[in-house]
Amino acid sequence: MSRRLVIAVGIAVVVAGAWWLRGRPGAPAASEVPAPLAPEAVRQVRPARGELGELTRVMIDDDPRGTLRLEGQVIDAEDHGVGGATVMITANPPRSITTEADGSFAFDGLVPRPYTLIARARQGVAGPITARLTEKSEPVVLRLRPAGKLTVTVAGGDGKAIRGATVELRGVDVQRAVTQTGPAVFSPVVPGGYQIAAWADGKAHAFQRIQIGTGDAQARLVLSAGAPVAGRVVDDRGAGIADARVRYSGASDWTQQASERYDAVVSAADGSFRFEALPAGSFRFQASHPERAPGSSALITLDGKTPRDGVVIALEVGAVVKGKVVDGQRRPVAAARVRIGGGSGGPGGVGGRGGPGGPRGRMFEPPRQSFSDGDGAFEIRGLPRRPLSAVALISGAVVDPEGQPVEGAQVSAGPSFGGRGGPGPAGFGGGGFDPSQWQLRGRPEDVTDAAGKFTLTGLAAGAQYRLTAAPASRTGPRRGGFRDGAVATTGDSNVRLVVQPDGAVKGRVAFGDGSAPDMFTISVEQNQQSFLGGGGAFALDGIAPGTYQLAVRGPSFQNTAVEVEITSSRTADAGTITVVKGRSIGGVVVADGQPVPDATVYAGRMILGNGSTSAAPGGASGPLAAQFGGGTKTTTTDAAGAFSLSGFGDGDLAIVAEHPAVGRSRALRLPTVMPGQTELTLTLEKYGSLAGTLRQGNQPIGGIAVTCQAVATPGAIYTVLAGSDGAYRFDQLAPDTYKVSATVGNPRNPRAGLKFYSRQIDVPIGQQVTVDLAVDPGTVTLDVAIVPRSGSVGVASTWLASGAITASTETELLLKLAASGQGTSARSASGSGGPVTFTEVATGDYTVCVTPLPAEVRGAGARGYLERHADTLAVFCKPVTVAPSPDTQSTQVPVVVPAYIPDPAGSGSGGTGGSGTGGGGPRPGPGSGGPGSVGPGSP
Repeated sequence: MSRRLVIAVGIAVVVAGAWWLRGRPGAPAASEVPAPLAPEAVRQVRPARGELGELTRVMIDDDPRGTLRLEGQVIDAEDHGVGGATVMITANPPRSITTEADGSFAFDGLVPRPYTLIARARQGVAGPITARLTEKSEPVVLRLRPAGKLTVTVAGGDGKAIRGATVELRGVDVQRAVTQTGPAVFSPVVPGGYQIAAWADGKAHAFQRIQIGTGDAQARLVLSAGAPVAGRVVDDRGAGIADARVRYSGASDWTQQASERYDAVVSAADGSFRFEALPAGSFRFQASHPERAPGSSALITLDGKTPRDGVVIALEVGAVVKGKVVDGQRRPVAAARVRIGGGSGGPGGVGGRGGPGGPRGRMFEPPRQSFSDGDGAFEIRGLPRRPLSAVALISGAVVDPEGQPVEGAQVSAGPSFGGRGGPGPAGFGGGGFDPSQWQLRGRPEDVTDAAGKFTLTGLAAGAQYRLTAAPASRTGPRRGGFRDGAVATTGDSNVRLVVQPDGAVKGRVAFGDGSAPDMFTISVEQNQQSFLGGGGAFALDGIAPGTYQLAVRGPSFQNTAVEVEITSSRTADAGTITVVKGRSIGGVVVADGQPVPDATVYAGRMILGNGSTSAAPGGASGPLAAQFGGGTKTTTTDAAGAFSLSGFGDGDLAIVAEHPAVGRSRALRLPTVMPGQTELTLTLEKYGSLAGTLRQGNQPIGGIAVTCQAVATPGAIYTVLAGSDGAYRFDQLAPDTYKVSATVGNPRNPRAGLKFYSRQIDVPIGQQVTVDLAVDPGTVTLDVAIVPRSGSVGVASTWLASGAITASTETELLLKLAASGQGTSARSASGSGGPVTFTEVATGDYTVCVTPLPAEVRGAGARGYLERHADTLAVFCKPVTVAPSPDTQSTQVPVVVPAYIPDPAGSGSGGTGGSGTGGGGPRPGPGSGGPGSVGPGSP
């Protein structure tokens, strides 16, 4: 007997769209075509991705057939209808349509829910814009604006261009092209984040993430040889399962993420499946089926040359959840979104926050999503048989600065880090962010009605969110993050959001002599745009009012940032931002005494890679690279193996060279003062590999990042994720001595802290070594009070590390931590001089080390200042012994707050128009970062 699940939701009748077409007759049904699909991609369950990448992958059932019609028109800047434009709508499955001669379009058979639309035509692009469809919705108007353009070069391992390669651009829009006599060109492109996929006969798929703005963007994908891989999908008795969808996921190289929609294969009647060409590397193969719970293979290592058979994916009998969605008066609610995913466990142990089957492990199990039918009924099949979470709401109103309601504003919510919410199973505040709950519930969104009211549903009980609203006149995605808005707790019903029209910024980038760099990138928060030529001029629009760090990066100068104040409906002038060429390094890359052409050289304060490459997560131009590896510069060696890089400031640098067919050099540390920095020799050695298993209480634990850094060069960090079985693998490492750490915590919230459970291991040339890691937290809470000898403490970085450590500067501390070997450590940051709290500390002897920053340094400038002045910033260390009891213990660390040292123009502190306290990157806080961005000895 099945128990019906009743979900209470709030209902808001809202009007779709930001521009209204009044008095128009019903639009004719334009020529509708399905969105591009792989040949075998007709199926029931479909994936969706959001802003947080894999954390938001959701398996979405097809929408029920509805009765509503969404009409609209595509217009140009002069309000003329645009015929022949392509309009995409986020139905399930996605649908596209071509507009009539007057620009009109219509989608039939829809259900009453929010939809996101985009349009592209020769004249430009529109959207993405989200509109809630109801029986009373007005037509949606999509106004075209300047578009992006992407040029993709596809080459083989020999560096030669490949003719006949297929290239797909996948994101809010999907486009496909084939290389013929030159690169693949995509134009127009709706600005946003995309995955590029490329493949050719006999070559494996290659993937790359890219952020595209208005103007030109470029990408280069290298295809490697691949070999066939085959296997079977079976049930619990070993019998084959037909019609299962199988995809692969890179375990070492994060970029190898096959799409469920475009790259998956379907199992045959006997359960067999086959991929024609997969590259060398470590993979997991994942299968889904409408009637079965999803399953994954063990970690499989391929050489890219030898055909592989015998991969087995077992699928358990799936659970079925049926239910009915009703409103507060128990009336059926049609087209309500229903998500089902793994339920939260308790704090630790099996199913707990850190335990097997807990939130981190469930990151690998995408939730299922469906919509209720006209009677409010829903049914989701093929679910895992385990506790499931099926919810609460926040409501309020959006008004303009004069207090008048705003109709059509787009309201969204994200986790509120560092708020007053507790670290409960579903809590997002106070460092209690649960990635499995975010994955389950997605980003809550709504569109305000005529009274400006909104209701966000599907929220975690007792959680805290930061709400923001975009004005109804928006024609594309908002730049910047959640600086505007308000913090609310689930259950709040009178949240008031004041939305102001967006602003913009313009300026010019130039050297001291007035000349402009050939290429540079401007970024605000996590959004960026590259500029080629143009005399150094730049402009960014669609920025929410507020104060930001505007970061300037480029290959030929030292990265910098200025503080800009964005005012509603105005364009701020950042003036001329002066950049300096800075420090230069160069040399030659060799292997076996011979020069190596086409090797890639990486250099910067922090080199961030995955288990296979030194490239930053998200690709060289992706949002993660901009956020966490923006100071890393790359180049390719010439025919003589020579290279040259410039644009570095003072301070330690790390430098690495690699070639996929030859090997990697050991990471080299370059201090500010070191002779011969333009005559370096980087020697490539054959890759070694490292594998192991993470355990907690002798049980495998998954979903945790494993970082690996050379003990002599902490500025080069490589990161992989352990699978649900706890297994991890680094496919390609330079032979060296490494500190390997299981990294627990939320790197986006530095105040919540990160914990590292570490061991030291030697990786020999061309061999694999194994090291297992134990994630065994303690039970003691340690409060560290930072006591200044004079003045007050603002931002401070605090470490707690096993054993005895002595250091006088931040640079020396990072070197000591990297070389400290086996043990545990934790890092946290404080921003207001309050105590730093370390939780789950085991008994033993530790050292607490505090690096206070000048009182003038705050917010987004802290991380950059810490990096630039690491050689001189004083560290204050104190030994501490953590006893078995009491449960909460404390200590004090006396510190001396240093004097503020202004940076010269172009050094990262601002330059012309800067405040002198900013720089270093677009995210706040020392030690802030993302997946793969920090290790136990990272700056």
